[in-house]
Amino acid sequence: MKTMNNASFDAIVVGAGYIGSSIAYHLCSAGLKTAIFDQGSIAAGASAANFGNIQIQDMELDKSVELIKLGRTFFSTLENELDWKIGLRKIGGLLPIENENQWNVLSDRKDALNKIGIPSEIIPGSLLKDIEPYLDSSILLGGLYHEFEGQVDPFQLIWAYLYRAKQKGLTEFFHTQVTGFDIEHDKIQGIHTSKGDFVSKNVILCTGAFTRRLGNSIGKNWNVHYVMGQSMVTEPVDFILRNHLASAAFFEESAEVEKGTLIANMAISQSVHGNILIGESMYESDQYPTSVPGKSLPAISSCWVKYFPRLENLRILRSWSAPVADVRDGLPMLGPIDNIVGLYLATAFRSTVIITPLVGKTMTQLITMGKSELNIESFLPERHF
Repeated sequence: MKTMNNASFDAIVVGAGYIGSSIAYHLCSAGLKTAIFDQGSIAAGASAANFGNIQIQDMELDKSVELIKLGRTFFSTLENELDWKIGLRKIGGLLPIENENQWNVLSDRKDALNKIGIPSEIIPGSLLKDIEPYLDSSILLGGLYHEFEGQVDPFQLIWAYLYRAKQKGLTEFFHTQVTGFDIEHDKIQGIHTSKGDFVSKNVILCTGAFTRRLGNSIGKNWNVHYVMGQSMVTEPVDFILRNHLASAAFFEESAEVEKGTLIANMAISQSVHGNILIGESMYESDQYPTSVPGKSLPAISSCWVKYFPRLENLRILRSWSAPVADVRDGLPMLGPIDNIVGLYLATAFRSTVIITPLVGKTMTQLITMGKSELNIESFLPERHF
């Protein structure tokens, strides 16, 4: 156990998932003495539950285009940069369409994606088996398809960032809860933790579902909510899925869902190790739950069997649940906090993998230069909602 009470760092990162590990790596690469803290272990939150997909089709189309398009450019050289095999592979993205409303919604989305340079097409139901042979296309009108998405092994990416950051001087504090902040004259001075106090004039919170609680401790009411997401994983099999598949229902407008309601929509892909990743159900409550509804896993299973009945006999190895951060306007929180110099947020990203390298670079630019190449105005944490 480290007992470096009152140790001083140029920067402190809180949260050791995708975003925190990337930021720590980039800060260390820039020569900053950096520490990373997490109340659990590596990738203890939503990052460990992530499928590892480099998704493009599900982007928010108004303000996130530059973020996503720039983010995807990092992956062609990432394994060489890190000198680490992160399981990077090319897959497609397919959004199956079940009804006329979904057809209309995704037809409009196809036009919008093509307009911004993301080539997408509507595949009629009769041709879906050409791009996803095991899919039961008899229940589908078609699907929105983008050929150039991708996938990584989430743990290899995070381990790579942290291992390379440690080689550059990163100090790690796991199983260490942040309990408060030291703020003087509207400037961050450090953090209080379960293992003592630590000094830094730059603190970056990559804390997902726990962000709001930390904000409340300093009088901030950051608009970060969360849902509990549940998924399952099967035994490994030969590579039989060619795409990440997600239901078009994700894009249909719906009424505000009452807290305590279980929502299940299809999200399926095959991991870089051959396991089928099956999701997902989502559950929102006012309190951090220690359990989820018993009908969650049957609902996920029903989604799987509905779309892939030929694979219903695959054995499930395990299931899991994790809190997933959400902001009501669908945009992340990225950038400095008003009226507290040196405190930053980087959390609540809709598709985290695709922007992980970019966010690390962007946050390092903000801290070292006071500005970034990426325009973050729409993502500022205390924007008006």
